[in-house]
Amino acid sequence: MGRRLTPVSLVLVTHNSEAHIEASLGILLNDPEGPEEIIVVDNASSDGTVRIVERMGVKLVALDENHGFPYGCNLGASLTRGEVIAFLNPDTEPTPGWLPPLVEAISRPDVGAAMPVMDLTYAPDHWFTSGSALTYLGFAWSTDSGEPIPDDISETEVPFPSGAAFVIDRRLFDHLGGFRDEYFLYLEDVDLGWRLRLMGLKSVQVPASRVAHDYEFGRHARKMYYLERNRLRMVFANYEPATLVLLAPALLIVELAVVAAAVRHGWLGQKLQSWRGFVRLIPLLRQESNRSRSIRTVRDGAILAGMDAAFDGINQFEIHPLVRALNRLAVWYLRIVRRLVA
Repeated sequence: MGRRLTPVSLVLVTHNSEAHIEASLGILLNDPEGPEEIIVVDNASSDGTVRIVERMGVKLVALDENHGFPYGCNLGASLTRGEVIAFLNPDTEPTPGWLPPLVEAISRPDVGAAMPVMDLTYAPDHWFTSGSALTYLGFAWSTDSGEPIPDDISETEVPFPSGAAFVIDRRLFDHLGGFRDEYFLYLEDVDLGWRLRLMGLKSVQVPASRVAHDYEFGRHARKMYYLERNRLRMVFANYEPATLVLLAPALLIVELAVVAAAVRHGWLGQKLQSWRGFVRLIPLLRQESNRSRSIRTVRDGAILAGMDAAFDGINQFEIHPLVRALNRLAVWYLRIVRRLVA
């Protein structure tokens, strides 16, 4: 039987990915319903990644320095031809036939992005994330990681599509302005999902599509710096000014709690650097806030109605008892703000 390729342009960003890229590309190239176009953007790998990609015969853009994941995704997307764009991490292994169900999902007028059900390469049929969570203070995480995936799952709405694997209409991606380049790593997919919500569109997880992910929580040494800097940036860019005023006491309290956690777990330096990094981005933040305002069709009352408050479903690290106490305060505060925000 011949291949019937799916009308999708796939972008895959690499950086020192020689341990995974051959397997991932091999699956894509042998999938009877694989993408019509594959572009690999390499962020200055110092290992054998580029040689492997060249050997496998897909289009390669090799950068001289590491500009970060969102920059690479945006560059790759700008070079594609298709009307639908798929993004895939190099440490994933898609199940053949994973693309058509996602393309069908985004053909519906209320769906902005679609992601597969994602399990773990080292624990098949166990969640990488059961849907993810996003709190109104900007914290996001993979839910139920490592837990068994039930047999009877159905399509679910998720707060954002995982950057590890999802599809989106090209015109919509361009209208959003793509990913925000300066995130470099982490939360760029959360921010994209938030902006889809501002447009009244949802992201969905599609059970007929499956991709495995070789996920490790602490893989990047500067992870907490990027998570904290980008969390603040995302919150200040995507909320309306009046909402930020109402949220200010909660944001201040949670900053103190994060500092305490950073001291306890040994990453206070990264937290302090995240504040400096955030301040340096303030001029750019004004542009991003204006961009969010320009695409907005939904007010913050509706956005907050779909936000979580407590840290639930997270099992990548231990939750301190103090955090569980703060959960109750966070839930109460969100109820108050929801009543005040139109």
